[in-house]
Order: sequence, then C-alpha cells, then structure tokens
Amino acid sequence: MIKFEDVTKIYPPDTIGLESVSLHIEKGEFVFLVGPSGSGKSTFIRLLIKELEPDRGRIFVGGRDLGSLRRWKIPYLRRNIGCVFQDFKLLPSKTVFDNVLYALQVTGNDSGSSRRKVGEILNLVGLGHKMGNYPDELSGGEQQRVSIARAFVNHPPLLIADEPTGNLDPDTSVGIMQLLYRINKTGTTVIMATHDREMVDRMRQRVIALEQGQVVRDQRRGGYGED
Repeated sequence: MIKFEDVTKIYPPDTIGLESVSLHIEKGEFVFLVGPSGSGKSTFIRLLIKELEPDRGRIFVGGRDLGSLRRWKIPYLRRNIGCVFQDFKLLPSKTVFDNVLYALQVTGNDSGSSRRKVGEILNLVGLGHKMGNYPDELSGGEQQRVSIARAFVNHPPLLIADEPTGNLDPDTSVGIMQLLYRINKTGTTVIMATHDREMVDRMRQRVIALEQGQVVRDQRRGGYGED
C-alpha cells in the first residue's frame, strides 16, 4: 500500500522533517506512528497526501509513484485516502448527515444510493439516531465519530488518523480505537499518528517510531516505548 524509498524532507533553512526514511506498509495493516513532537509524524502524513514534496527519495501509494503524479490527479489520489484529524474539521452549518454526505458530493456522488450509504455508515459508527443534529449539539467523541464516518464513507483503501483521540477522554478514546480497528478489519489500511501511550500498548499492532526525522524502531507487534 505504501512504500518510502530513502525519503528526505528538509524545511528551510535546515530543519529536518524526515531523513533517509525507507519502509513498506502492506495492504490491510494497522500501523501506529509514534514519537515526540517534531519527530516527523506530521511530515510523514503530509508527504503521503502530497501536501509536501520530498527533497529526495520516492513515495508510492497503492503502487503509484507520487513524484510522477500530475497536479490535476492529486484530488483523485486524496479521494482514495480518508483523513481523520484531532480537531474534527466538521462543517458547523451542516447536520451530521450532510457533513458525511458532503464527502460524496465533492466527488460527484449525490444519488439515492449515496444517501443510503451515509445512513449505513452513520449506523456503523453508532450515530444513526443523530443524523439531524448539528456538530455543536454533539460531544467530542460523537464529533470524532462523524469525522470517521465522513473519512470512511467512500470506503478508501487507506485511512490516516492524525491524533484522533488527542482531545478525548480515555473512555471515549477506547471507543474511537475500537471503531478504527473495525474499519481496519474490513480491509482498509489504517495509519494512526498518536501520543496515546496506553492505547498503543493495549492494541499491540505494528509500531513505527520516529525521532528527529528518522525511523528508530519498527516492530510488528510493539508498544509505545522500547520493549
């Protein structure tokens, strides 16, 4: 699903984002991306969705070389990547239903089947009873579930979650992680950048640890810290 070949990104004048990173992530994996602030996690994600260009090296997503991807094809790349963020990024003037539907509308899908799909996804995330509510009427955990539903409604092969539990209490975080795990079990590759030590230790999935832009550990079933 993802391949980095000797990828380096430097922010001017000389701040290292990533340095000589090479790794493979297979289809269907669940991967935690861990490390302190400034370690390179956000750079890794921004390179994956082609918000940034590497200074050296090559990145492949779904077998496609991002370096040779023409600018007009970038939106098509991003349609195949679901993104979930710490701050939800919901549209406050739209209902829960319309927030999720919007992800389909921007890709030209607003048919009756699309609307049924929105209902199915909202039931999957446990919010079928709040389709008509607005974001400010929901708890933080419920807003994050809407964000996940919106990211997953197109059934993307890759879902990236950037600190999705960062603003949530521990019990709510567990529910969000269980939801992401269920999505992963449908075949979607999930990459989650996180500082949630307890969650990573509990899940025992693959862990890629970054430090000063370099991969310092890559464990198939690892914890947050060194074992």
